[in-house]
Amino acid sequence: MKKMIGILAILIFAITMLPVSAENVTYEIRSSVYDNKDPAISAGDFYWDANSFPTLWYQIKPGLSSELFYIHNTWNSSSTIRLGDEVPSGDLYYVSKPQLKKTKIADLDEGKTFIVDGCDLEKYYLMGFFGAQHTSMPLDPSNLSKGCRPDEIAKILMDNDDKKNMATGEEWQLAGGWSLVVQQIDVEGNKVYLELRKKGETVDTDVISTDMDQTKQEKTYIYKDEDDKPVFYCYVDSAFKGSDSDLVVLNYVFLRGDTTKINNGDSYGAFDVEGFTVPDIMNGVNYAGSGAGTVLNTGDDALVMASNTDLVLSADEDFDLYGDIYMHSEDTASPDLKLTLKKKFTIEVPACPGNATSEGNQTSSGAVQEKPLATVPDTTSANGQNSTETTESQQGTEVVQSSMKVPGFEIFIGLIGILAAVGIRK
Repeated sequence: MKKMIGILAILIFAITMLPVSAENVTYEIRSSVYDNKDPAISAGDFYWDANSFPTLWYQIKPGLSSELFYIHNTWNSSSTIRLGDEVPSGDLYYVSKPQLKKTKIADLDEGKTFIVDGCDLEKYYLMGFFGAQHTSMPLDPSNLSKGCRPDEIAKILMDNDDKKNMATGEEWQLAGGWSLVVQQIDVEGNKVYLELRKKGETVDTDVISTDMDQTKQEKTYIYKDEDDKPVFYCYVDSAFKGSDSDLVVLNYVFLRGDTTKINNGDSYGAFDVEGFTVPDIMNGVNYAGSGAGTVLNTGDDALVMASNTDLVLSADEDFDLYGDIYMHSEDTASPDLKLTLKKKFTIEVPACPGNATSEGNQTSSGAVQEKPLATVPDTTSANGQNSTETTESQQGTEVVQSSMKVPGFEIFIGLIGILAAVGIRK
């Protein structure tokens, strides 16, 4: 028995000394297959949307999407696309049509508008940009029915309806370098002094009253850019003045990044910007989603890009489109063609404490850091100065923090259990 216990002790010691590797995991998401032998595939044009390529932006509730990759078959439009065909420059499209959706703060009011400081916060225009959710700037922030500007977009950094409890003096780190500070509550406990910061610098301050006779709009704090378009807002739910500490409850927080200006002729990978309205060739296309806006009509506001190079559909080829999105042709015999869209993702697995980590992938607290993002040119910041905005869709590799357990510890615990059982039995 002593010999057995000694062996188990040595095994436990050996396992605890073994290095535990934490290798990153790369995977792909694939679209549905364009197979010209499938009788369900129609001749002529073809497109992938959020139903057939799940990396594209989609909101299950209320069934909204905005993006599609569209092949305009001009070379053999009476037939299907075949292996060896050449897709001429300008015949592969990327289209994103903004969708008007109710905001979370609109739940505070059942009316048709929620006007705060001249901005209607009842709804906003949402759209995908190669998969990442963005908001499109409205033509008139006080009247959303006038439409939007798909050439001016911003990444949504925060949009939630969770309640946040904050003590006076506390700084809430939001996203993108933004933070919010509750500086003070007045002696009567019904006025809150808020300070909004970006990268540590104060950009705005305001005093919000929480009196019972205030409307919900008056209890909403908003910060706008120089074009009077909302950048940040939150609802000040309540404030409490205590003998030892003060408390403020915030809700319905929205924050967007700086505006990215998109111009005709700008290049994004294999695409050049062609315009900002839906072309005639896509009129009536009913793409993914169950919302009323998921039908393309000629002249609708939309971001429209067209391919800037010829694509020869040879067998077993990859065609880079944008970022980590690419088109792949299978190795088939002519004229059979199987064509898909793919996107690569990488999961960065945190290393076990005490083991070596990849430089730049981990902070001192163990949090996994995203790899640097590619930049978008021609941007305008919220204060009107030129800046460089980054978008999640433009990463060289998208990073998702993994919840995978590091192997080895289960064995360690199991052996301890065995050792304990042997001792008890003895």
